[in-house]
Amino acid sequence: MGTKLDRYRTLNEISSVVSQSLDLQEILCSALAQVLRAVDLDTGGIYLYDEKSGSLHVAAQHGFKPDFIQEIDDLEIGEGFSGKVMESGQPLIIRDISQDSRLSRGIARAVGLTSLAVVPLCSKQKTLGTLFLISPDLRDFAEEEMQLLISAGQQIGVAVDNAFLFAAQQRRAEQFRVIAEVGRRITSIMDIDQVLDQVVKLVQKAFGYEHVAIAMLEDDYAVYRVGAGRLWEDPKFNFNPSRLKIGAEGVTGRVASTGQAVYLPDVREDPGYVEMKGSGTLSELTVPIKVKGKAIGVLDAQSKHLNAFDDSDLMVLQSLADQTAVAVENAQLYKQAQQLAVVEERNRLARELHDSVTQALYGITLHAEAAYRQLEAQRADLANEQLSELRCTAQEALREMRLLIFELRPSVVEMQGLVPALRARLEAVEERAGLRVDMSLDDHLDLSDRVQDGLYRIAQEALNNALKHAKASQIRLNLSGTLSKVTLEIFDDGLGFIPDEAIEGGGLGLDGIIERAELLRGELTIDSWPGKGTTIRIEVPNE
Repeated sequence: MGTKLDRYRTLNEISSVVSQSLDLQEILCSALAQVLRAVDLDTGGIYLYDEKSGSLHVAAQHGFKPDFIQEIDDLEIGEGFSGKVMESGQPLIIRDISQDSRLSRGIARAVGLTSLAVVPLCSKQKTLGTLFLISPDLRDFAEEEMQLLISAGQQIGVAVDNAFLFAAQQRRAEQFRVIAEVGRRITSIMDIDQVLDQVVKLVQKAFGYEHVAIAMLEDDYAVYRVGAGRLWEDPKFNFNPSRLKIGAEGVTGRVASTGQAVYLPDVREDPGYVEMKGSGTLSELTVPIKVKGKAIGVLDAQSKHLNAFDDSDLMVLQSLADQTAVAVENAQLYKQAQQLAVVEERNRLARELHDSVTQALYGITLHAEAAYRQLEAQRADLANEQLSELRCTAQEALREMRLLIFELRPSVVEMQGLVPALRARLEAVEERAGLRVDMSLDDHLDLSDRVQDGLYRIAQEALNNALKHAKASQIRLNLSGTLSKVTLEIFDDGLGFIPDEAIEGGGLGLDGIIERAELLRGELTIDSWPGKGTTIRIEVPNE
């Protein structure tokens, strides 16, 4: 072994090696190589204890064939030489392992290994694994060598502990990143199925769970709506069972009933577990999705490994389930608001029909009656005046009817996008009403649904004003944008108005335009004057 100075030099080299990295595999391989060189051996390895499986696994080795490592892997505490050291925390020397009754894996005898030294890897009074060295010949490990190995085991143990802590911190950072990413992704989504789909895909991709799914409560069942993982990527996969009875079937049904999370480290030990066909699940963590204290769904994560989840997984999944609940509630409220908006829009159209078209038809009747009487009295000049008024009123009524009929159609914005919707509106209403229309529309804009809908509603209100109130003969509409902003500009050559007075009086639908511009965080400009026409311009951030 050499002098004390040699031993200190070797320990210093090991310390230098293990302190240069926080990568566990690099630490173990480098440290093992240094130790083998110090004691002039070619074969050895390092076991690390896996708390989830409760067994020792070969984490690094040198000089062994893969089939040998496979045979000596997965040692239980107390099993074999390393299992005994892990149990006692004390070093162990075996001069001839072939004659020792504690040998638990016969392959060691078969390949002709003879002498063995095992020391624990310790940190903070906790044994994390073992370092073992094997000689093919009979060897008595000297006291100096054992002191070196024990000290090396302590240094490696501390380095392993630091690597574990670093990995845990990285995992925690990744968990918080995923929580933030899920929150960012689902905040603006107003479709429930899209919300659920985003959550399961992000969770499965970030943490590598075998299977992640969400079931929503419908009547007496938890019905799986979306999922992600190996099985879900198979186009032939058919989720079975796709629904579980609340309070009666499986972990999902139990969580849906109690509103409490359930963790199964080994699903085979739970008599109520319902197997998903083709999954190979061994452990499962299921958390409730609750709104106002009531479960509305279940977030389910499964792994093909035993005891695969810990407290941090529970914290993350429950946090994501809570975010999902908020997003689902927002989507439901948005849907209700849309339904209410549909009712309000129908009522508005009914009022428009009553106030404008009915009034116009009544005027047509009066003018027709007056013209008939003038013709009977042979007053052709007066009859012509009435017929001229009748014609103007009929044209106005026709214009109103075209506008109302267009607004009753399904939304082109939702089906085709903003540019086709604006083009369809101008062609179906303004052009057919006889107005000169000039449009410049950027077909390559990439806008969110919210921005598209808001800009269309602003354009619709402005065009309605130009058609119904301004008596315009010309309309010019421009839509352009960049990656950061989009600009909509609408000009008409109509009667014009004084903007401040119109805004204060709440007329011409300007309140709605201003409100929508604020919701879009846009910069709105209204430029108008009596007899000078009107220009409405809005610039909004491009989401």
